[in-house]
Amino acid sequence: MHADDDDRLIEAILASGVKIPPMPAALLEVLALAGDDRAGAREYARAIARDPALTGAVFRVVGSPVLGLRVKVDSLDKAVTLLGLATTLAVVRSEGMRVALHDSALDVVMHTLWRRMGTVAELVVAALRVLRPRGVREDIAYQAGIFHDCGVAVLCRRDPAYAQAFKAGHWPDLAALDAERHASHAVVGLMVARNWQLPAEVAETIRHHHDSHPDLLAEPVRSLAVLVRLAGHLLDGGAGADDPAWPLWQPLAEAMCEPAGLALAELEAELLGRLAG
Repeated sequence: MHADDDDRLIEAILASGVKIPPMPAALLEVLALAGDDRAGAREYARAIARDPALTGAVFRVVGSPVLGLRVKVDSLDKAVTLLGLATTLAVVRSEGMRVALHDSALDVVMHTLWRRMGTVAELVVAALRVLRPRGVREDIAYQAGIFHDCGVAVLCRRDPAYAQAFKAGHWPDLAALDAERHASHAVVGLMVARNWQLPAEVAETIRHHHDSHPDLLAEPVRSLAVLVRLAGHLLDGGAGADDPAWPLWQPLAEAMCEPAGLALAELEAELLGRLAG
């Protein structure tokens, strides 16, 4: 699909009443530091510490067993240093969006959705650290993972069918749900990405992570989308769910493993071990 087609879809979605929430003030304060070359971990930690939700998100990510840092973190300064400034920004941006999209009537659904996207983001970063593909930054990869299905959070607030799909006890087939509802969570996610000024590679990954011809995607979007799909595939497999689109993506995942001298099964075992640990 061309950019013009996406723009027309976005116009139609906006006309239907879908609204993208603005960034909260606490997040804007932290993001403002990105333009200050003098700002370091201490300045970031000071700004983040003013908001309990942002603080909790940073500590939660830095302590994740999936990332495998295995270092005692007793201060926000240290947490920011370990994550790096760029990844810290990605973490607080995702937490800001989670707060902005909160809906008390959808607590269970939103918790399920953000927990899944958080785990995907951590698996993407863990895989990236093993494979080290050229041209893929860790903070960009984290954002691709944490935001890949953010359009679903918006649609759940607009269309009860999306929220209802999560109550079956398993991760829904979002592509099938989109087709049924004549919607696209990927396009809505693209709208969110543009409004929240996410990096272009992240926006494109959100838009194209359900493409039927992933081999046609340009780098680094193809690598990012493959990592996102791999993470989701592992989670679906662990939950006993089907992943009918995986055969389209598996050859690309295998090709990404080759330069690292790994078989895809070895990478999957490594990532599953981290999930269990």
